[in-house]
Amino acid sequence: MASAYSDDFNFIKDLPVSPSGDHHQLSQSKVDTSPLCDYLPKKSLRRIDHFSRMALLSAGKAIKDTDPSLFSKDNTGVIIATGFGALQTTFSFLDSYIEKGDKLASPTHFSNSVHNAAAAHVSIGYGITGPNLTISQFDMSFISALVTAGVWLDTEKVKTVLLGTSDAFCDILGYCIDKFSNIKKTVGYSFGEGAAFFLLTKKEDQSKYGYFEDISVENYKKAGLYIPENTLLVLSPSAINTCNDEFMTYLKKNKKAQYRNHLFSPTDSSMDALFSTTLLKKVCYIKIGTDGVYGKMIITPNLKESDFNNGNKY
Repeated sequence: MASAYSDDFNFIKDLPVSPSGDHHQLSQSKVDTSPLCDYLPKKSLRRIDHFSRMALLSAGKAIKDTDPSLFSKDNTGVIIATGFGALQTTFSFLDSYIEKGDKLASPTHFSNSVHNAAAAHVSIGYGITGPNLTISQFDMSFISALVTAGVWLDTEKVKTVLLGTSDAFCDILGYCIDKFSNIKKTVGYSFGEGAAFFLLTKKEDQSKYGYFEDISVENYKKAGLYIPENTLLVLSPSAINTCNDEFMTYLKKNKKAQYRNHLFSPTDSSMDALFSTTLLKKVCYIKIGTDGVYGKMIITPNLKESDFNNGNKY
């Protein structure tokens, strides 16, 4: 840690389940979507791009991991959060437009390039007929989607929400990060890709992993930052890079353990939410965006130490 972080950050611990790697260099973690054929017919995937395949694979795993009594296709809504959308597919469509003109540009690339393509593929692939929504708000995408899912459940629009994230790496994104981003110069991280899905209900006691006790999007420049005393603090990589001096002073004086995950992406908070349940204690997760905006999740795990001692893998 001391070699990877400046003095401002060397008191922050890594999440125990953080991916390892050389954190002095930009390194992307690519997702193998070949297991998707175990969930959906191979012929139905022929025209689906990598961005949507990641979402389909993660959604399929979440559905398989769910108590069937909690999942009704007719009364489940789908929400997908993405920071960048299908970047590689978008650039491929633009290439075809530039090379062949508007009349011969690739319709397949175009249909997959729109941000809500993944959500549509999830609903069609798994036969879910409830409302379908895509939210794209860069760093706040996942937490904003959680807020929306909470409204759907509170107003009984649906009984369950299949909420997920998907963000894909591509060479152009890697080039931009390497040439223009200052994050890699001060904080070690691995910019990766991935998808994570949750089946959300109002029945917190029936959750295998845990539940979201509180979710909010606020502005610390207007209302300050409040972190409950009885929680562990987990920071996203972007929060470490963008938070203000006042917040860093608070962290240094705080005697609670603080953790972070090495994987950085606009929707890394969805993966961190799952990682946080393995800490076996109530967690306050902070992701700071731009202009003082920050997202906060209070996560209470249902996992017990015995779940790991029995050889279960999460």
